[in-house]
Amino acid sequence: MQAKAASTEPVAEMLSLLNACLTTQALHVAARLGIADELSAGPRTVGEISAALGVHPEALDRLMRMLASVGVLSAGKDGTFQLTALGQTLRSDAANSVRDWALYVGASAPWAAWGHLYESVKTGAPGFVLAHGMPTYEYLESQPELSRPFNRWMSKQSAQHNAAIVDAYDFARFGLVADIGGGQGSTLAAVLQRHPSLRGVLFDKPSVVAESSPLDDTGTRDRCAIVGGDMLESVPAGADLYMTKRVLMIWGDDDALRVLKNCAARLSPTAKVLVIEMVMAPLGEPGPATTFDILMLLANKGGRIRTEDEFRELFAKAGLKLDRVIPTRSPNVLLEGTLA
Repeated sequence: MQAKAASTEPVAEMLSLLNACLTTQALHVAARLGIADELSAGPRTVGEISAALGVHPEALDRLMRMLASVGVLSAGKDGTFQLTALGQTLRSDAANSVRDWALYVGASAPWAAWGHLYESVKTGAPGFVLAHGMPTYEYLESQPELSRPFNRWMSKQSAQHNAAIVDAYDFARFGLVADIGGGQGSTLAAVLQRHPSLRGVLFDKPSVVAESSPLDDTGTRDRCAIVGGDMLESVPAGADLYMTKRVLMIWGDDDALRVLKNCAARLSPTAKVLVIEMVMAPLGEPGPATTFDILMLLANKGGRIRTEDEFRELFAKAGLKLDRVIPTRSPNVLLEGTLA
């Protein structure tokens, strides 16, 4: 019996991995319907929830049973369902909400792109280009219903890592910090909030910086210039520190090098560049970087998670010297460089 049990365990584990796609879709639908928000006040029956949401009662019951089987909901003997601690993270008002990622990750557009992983591995072409004729970020610019939850999630993820970044690095020695590809400004806002004497420049595509609410939320907008542009063409002049956070991972080496060269072209002899990225762990070591690396393979041509040595080589090609690699309490590391 022991031998039989041992032989079936890998099969059960593999089937669980293969069926994870169904769990992803169930969570996406739960987020899209707002089931967690409907349950935020306490236990409710399927009939009550289906009436509130305007969905098919029997189909909803089957969905909620599946969500209960993976620990998102708990089922009562009285026929009600309620949120577990895990399910609370799908509420739109939860401090640790992952609802925006659930809305994005199961949507039809990325789902179609990820279905092209086979072709991506065969050819190196991004799944998003194969599915939609353009890379992820270009596609999102034309799809506001999809880009809104994506941008909110990116900003939230950034905010969760910001305290670790600000704790790990001495920003106080600079006067003007330029956040290149800074999105909605959550990282720059955290830096400016911690250091009241600093000024900032938030630089990204015009459509992105137009939603720079973190600067308002932290009361730092009056110390920050907001500039729209293309980092592949040029970056603003005059900063003491040029910072990029999770920007180079979306580009292949040629475009990543252009971004670094554009930053290097603006550096004074005393200025610095600070690249904030995930770094690929040695082969076989666990960590989130390998999963993100597959996302980058599917998202944009050449996008990837790089090793420390690969960053060192990119810095050198851009005319920069990688001076320090600083760990943080987040998945990111800080790569500080100066003119070579």
